[in-house]
Amino acid sequence: EIVLFDALTRDELAHIVDLQLALLEQRLAVRRISIDVTDAARTWLAETGYDPAYGARPLRRLVQSAIGDPLARLLISGEVADGGSVTVDLGEGGLVLTR
Repeated sequence: EIVLFDALTRDELAHIVDLQLALLEQRLAVRRISIDVTDAARTWLAETGYDPAYGARPLRRLVQSAIGDPLARLLISGEVADGGSVTVDLGEGGLVLTR
């Protein structure tokens, strides 16, 4: 049996982005690190993380590769310490993390 799904709306994609970012925030809360993601970055995540064939499934990997991995590098290098904060914004080549 084949089940067809309707395409996700922009509001639904925005909600899924918020859910994925909330999961990341929970992991960062252990180290008391706060993250502020701009509206432009959220929109980029929703648009880039959506695939018509797979829906929002690629979004989790995108959040990890575009935010989680660079943030881990900042933590390892000591540029962001426990209790710090990071802003995620949209730059020319994708997302940019600043402390």
